[in-house]
Amino acid sequence: MSIDRRGKVLEELAQAIRETELPGSSSIRKVSVEPYLDADGEPALKALIVVEGAYEGGWPAELTHSLRRQVNQLAAEKGLNEYVYVTLFTEQEFKDRESTDDLAESDSTTDIDRALSEDQQDRQ
Repeated sequence: MSIDRRGKVLEELAQAIRETELPGSSSIRKVSVEPYLDADGEPALKALIVVEGAYEGGWPAELTHSLRRQVNQLAAEKGLNEYVYVTLFTEQEFKDRESTDDLAESDSTTDIDRALSEDQQDRQ
C-alpha cells in the first residue's frame, strides 16, 4: 500500500472510530490513528480516542473492551493487518498530555543541545 493510500486509510479508520456508538451517554470527541511499533518491535497502530464525559474510578471494562474490539474490527474491514492499540482520554487528560508533551520536547531538546555543546568543547 502506498504511503498516500495508507494515510487515507488511517484517516478513514479515524472517521469510522469517531462514528462508533458507545454504551451509555458518552460520545467520541476526537480520534487520532498513527503507525506504532509495539514492545516487540512489530508494526502496529495506535488510536488515541478522546471520550466526552468522565467515569469515577476509571473507564468501565465494558466500554474499553467493546471499543477495542470495534476498533480492531474496523481496521480489519479497512484492510489493515496491524493490531490497533487503543488509549482513551477525557478531554482534560488529552489537553494535559499535549502540554506535558510540549514540555518534554522542549526539555529534551535543551538537554540534547547541551550535551552536543559539551561534546564539542571536549574535542577542542
